[in-house]
This record gives sequence, C-alpha cells and structure tokens, in this order.
Amino acid sequence: MTWYKNWFLDANYRVVYEHRDESEAEEMIDLIERTIGHKPERRVLDVGCGSGRHAISFAKRGYHDITGIDLSPTLLADAREEATRLQLSIQFLERDMRQIPDESFDLALNLFTSFGYFETDEENEEMIINVARQLVKNKGWFVIDFLNSQWVRTHLVAHDEQVTPNGIHIEQTRWIEDGRIEKRLLIRNSFEAKEYIESVRLFDLSDFERMFQGAGLTLRHVFGSYHGKAFLQDTSPRLIMFASI
Repeated sequence: MTWYKNWFLDANYRVVYEHRDESEAEEMIDLIERTIGHKPERRVLDVGCGSGRHAISFAKRGYHDITGIDLSPTLLADAREEATRLQLSIQFLERDMRQIPDESFDLALNLFTSFGYFETDEENEEMIINVARQLVKNKGWFVIDFLNSQWVRTHLVAHDEQVTPNGIHIEQTRWIEDGRIEKRLLIRNSFEAKEYIESVRLFDLSDFERMFQGAGLTLRHVFGSYHGKAFLQDTSPRLIMFASI
C-alpha cells in the first residue's frame, strides 16, 4: 500500500491542503513550547516535515539545528525555497520516515497526522522505535500529533464537495474499513480529472501507549487540540502526545 508515494508528489496535494497554513503551525509550536519550554539549543527533527511549516516556525523562533525528513521531493523543494527566502538554515532530507538520521536529537516531531500510513502495525511502529533510538537519553522528547480515532468514527463525513477560488472541484468520499480511515479524492479542473486515495490506520491512545513502551518511551502529556485542551476520547478532534526517554 504505497498511496502516499504518488499523492505527496502531486501538485494537487497542495491544492487540497492549502488551508493548512502558517498560523496553524504556530499554534502547534506554541503548545510544544508551553509544555516543554522554549529551548533554542535543542536539536530538532521533524519526521514527515512536508513543506516545512513546523521546521520553519522553529527556525524563526531561534532554533538553529533543525532537520526535516520527508519522502516527497515536491514538498521538500517548497520547504527549501521558503527557508532560503527567509534566510533560515534548515537541513531537509528526502527519505522514508523510518529512515531516521544517525544523529542525536533533543526533540522529534511527527505532526499533522503523518503516521499510520504503512500497511502493517509493525511498519508503523518501526518509525517510533527508530526515532527513540536517536533521542538524547534522559531529556529527549517525541511529539506526535494524530487524529482522535474515536472522534473520527463518530463524526465521519461520508461525502463532501468544494470548489476552490480558482475553479478546481474537489470531491471527497470517506469510509472506515479494516481499522483504517479511507478517503477517495476526485479532483477536476477544466482539463482533466484525477483520483487519489488516502489510507490511515486508526490507532487509539492505548495503541500509542503500547508502542511508546516498546520503544522505551514514557507518555507524559496528552492534549485534544492545538490550543492545549485536555484530551477527551469522545469529543477531542486531535490526539497530541508528548513522550520522553
């Protein structure tokens, strides 16, 4: 199941998710710093960094040792271009999220539901294990921003359509199958129509607790929104977890 390899390469990905802007990234970084402090000396790793929103936000706040990894050369090109425009020094690497750089990091991030893409639980857990190996002992943090699976199950929107300001028609169909949230996207413009699939494993908090334990991590904080609201299984849209070595 390699839907993500083609989808993240395609320019239409940015069309669908253009509403994920800098302000949302800033909210997430605000939450991180409120929870574990503003420490620009930390070495930061952004796993599944995409177009670099969060890495760039950290760099703007004075963090000077930041690495972002992502599978998509298209999104990484955007990240590098924006970092260069802002004269920020960030290392962006093209690689699978399980291929963690062999370096020590104080803070690792996996944000905006950049988890659960792989077909087996073992493959998904491998990333957590590999990140934990590179975290500095006794002070390394790992922050995962995931969807709240229970909220998704009870608030599933089976179908919606929208038209962007420049006339692109986006049709989305969602369903749950074999413990995964599946989404089919049909994107049409004046010239063509393209179809894409997204598929994410619906992990619950207890699943993450098990995976953290297996990787030698301890779950320290859990939030249900970017504003830092307490996590409530039935009503929180997000599952934001802070684990440490």
